[in-house]
Amino acid sequence: MASILNNIGSLKATRNLQLSEIGLNKTIGRLSTGQRINQASDDAAGLQISNNLRADIRIMNQARRNANDGNGRIAIAEGVMQEAVNLLVRSAELAEQAASGTTSSAGRVALNQEFTEIKASLDSMDSDTRFDSGEIFGSSFVVRVGELSTEIVTVTTQPIDSATLGVTGNLLTSNAADATLAAVSSAISLISSNRGLLGAKSQRLNTLINSIGISTENIQAAESQIRDADVASEVVNLTKYQILNQTGVSALAQANQSSQSVLSLLQ
Repeated sequence: MASILNNIGSLKATRNLQLSEIGLNKTIGRLSTGQRINQASDDAAGLQISNNLRADIRIMNQARRNANDGNGRIAIAEGVMQEAVNLLVRSAELAEQAASGTTSSAGRVALNQEFTEIKASLDSMDSDTRFDSGEIFGSSFVVRVGELSTEIVTVTTQPIDSATLGVTGNLLTSNAADATLAAVSSAISLISSNRGLLGAKSQRLNTLINSIGISTENIQAAESQIRDADVASEVVNLTKYQILNQTGVSALAQANQSSQSVLSLLQ
């Protein structure tokens, strides 16, 4: 029916053109941001899941950094403990020499002076070795490696000062040197045992670092499937909406012209 008051064709063309423009704007937005979900109305459930996954990823990345920091602290402790072993090995050499009857009293005094400096070095290494302003030896620290409070690794480092190691004697006599040699040998074994425990903790942290890395990759892939735009699909949509937009404008023009045909009936 021809009508002057209402142009139904124009109304339909206008409505469809608006829908095409909305789809075109959404497609351009997705291509420009690279994300399928740019606002909650795009996919409310997907947005919630994606945000939770993103939080998990950030938490796991921080947990991995925590584990690396823990390994760094262990590495410092191990390096200093190796130097302590080197000093103790030198002490053993001095004690062996001082225990021999071929060494004079004056010689033992000289050997004891070096041994005294070694003990002072051990004490200094024990008190002065720090990580982030905190003492390393004779302390414990907890590495948080997950979201739950139970996901922790506790690392304990034993003191390496001369008193704790039992290296408190002297080399001034043969008997004293003999006793010191036994104490030094025991101290070397103690440090080696402590280093073994630290090595086990470091290996555990390395395993967790690898495990967290794998989990993070999988969660990132899942989050990408939900939130990221499929560029190929969006390019197809872009072409479709561009065509619909052009044809919609043409259809609207034709609908508007149709009302002009009513005038021909009056001529």
